[in-house]
Amino acid sequence: MKAKQIIIVSAILLITISVELSFAQLKFSKQSFDSLNLKLEYLVAELVEKDSSVRNCVLFVLKNDSSFFWSGAAGIASQENQLPMTQKTPFYIASITKLYTATIIMRLYENGIISLEDPISKYLPEELYQGIHIYQGKDYSGKITIKQLLSHTSGIADYYSEKSKAGKSLFELFLEDPERTWTVDETIERARKDMEPNFPPGTDASYSDTNFQLLGKLIEMVTGKSLDKVYDEFIFSPLALKHTWLTGYSKSKLNISAAPADVFYNNRIINTVRSNGSYWADGGIISTAEECIIFLKALNEGHIVSKSTLKLMHNWHNLEFPIKYGYGTMCFELPPSQNIPPLWGHSGSTGSFLYYSEEWNMYIAGTINQVEAKSAPFKLMISVMQVIQSEMEKQQTKNSI
Repeated sequence: MKAKQIIIVSAILLITISVELSFAQLKFSKQSFDSLNLKLEYLVAELVEKDSSVRNCVLFVLKNDSSFFWSGAAGIASQENQLPMTQKTPFYIASITKLYTATIIMRLYENGIISLEDPISKYLPEELYQGIHIYQGKDYSGKITIKQLLSHTSGIADYYSEKSKAGKSLFELFLEDPERTWTVDETIERARKDMEPNFPPGTDASYSDTNFQLLGKLIEMVTGKSLDKVYDEFIFSPLALKHTWLTGYSKSKLNISAAPADVFYNNRIINTVRSNGSYWADGGIISTAEECIIFLKALNEGHIVSKSTLKLMHNWHNLEFPIKYGYGTMCFELPPSQNIPPLWGHSGSTGSFLYYSEEWNMYIAGTINQVEAKSAPFKLMISVMQVIQSEMEKQQTKNSI
């Protein structure tokens, strides 16, 4: 009860909303957007105040034509220390990590180091993949391609969310014993020994975190470096991301002013679970909303891989409505009647989101840090985009008069 009261108070007294500009290289319009700012403040505050399961929220929006920029946060980031959520509070980005991992793979592809049609047996030790995909008596394990891992068309079981032969998902086991540490090899081993593949490779699509654990291992084998160092060399350092790191790895060189915000499963804080060693190439990065957008903007503009390579990453196929999937990229696409253009990027199981709308030239990122409120991040994104577009159209009409 006390915690709930604190949340409500935070929505009134501890909401930290600002239009502080930290993209120093961009020049935003000085035109007043007071009405729009207030509406966005209200959306973020209302979500935390009215949804008792959401204890904190952060949102970052950028119109890429430099006409509008907004960031804001609400709620309590740390229940233990009663720290307010701010725009700079880092959070577990969860499966948005897959977009970073896929970008590394595509850089290796672009540099001619790997081919997307290569089987994983070309790069991974046999003991790692052996027996991971035996479907109806036929062993496909060594024939699975990099492209099939990237696109979730490998058929390999999802070590994380699918139930094993014993009848429990690994996430359920995490909750039962949150203090236990896990290795990446153990997650892959679980998919190989305790689970059944879903279909022959390339014949269907099914989301599987195991695919990206294998891609992380492949990156390490090809580069001869640990995954955290490859992230740093290819993405973090070139983009000067000072508040982004891989869970469990050294951040001594970073300017970290706060621990990641609390993330919840219903009313339970699961930070310990998120840091247990299993979340890695599939979901282990910690970042801020601003730095997520810096990454997505650089990717979109061809600063990490070429635009032709990015186009290849957008080879969409249906996954689960309204989500399509490419090579480590999600496309969120509603029916035209909803008047929301397609967005590409990625979402995470913690309520994290990072997307770009080409039609509206708009980036949006943030999190609600609640595993169970699966539709809430998308509802928030839709509401934010509708409000911004409506206000921008009003402003354009006013300017044309």
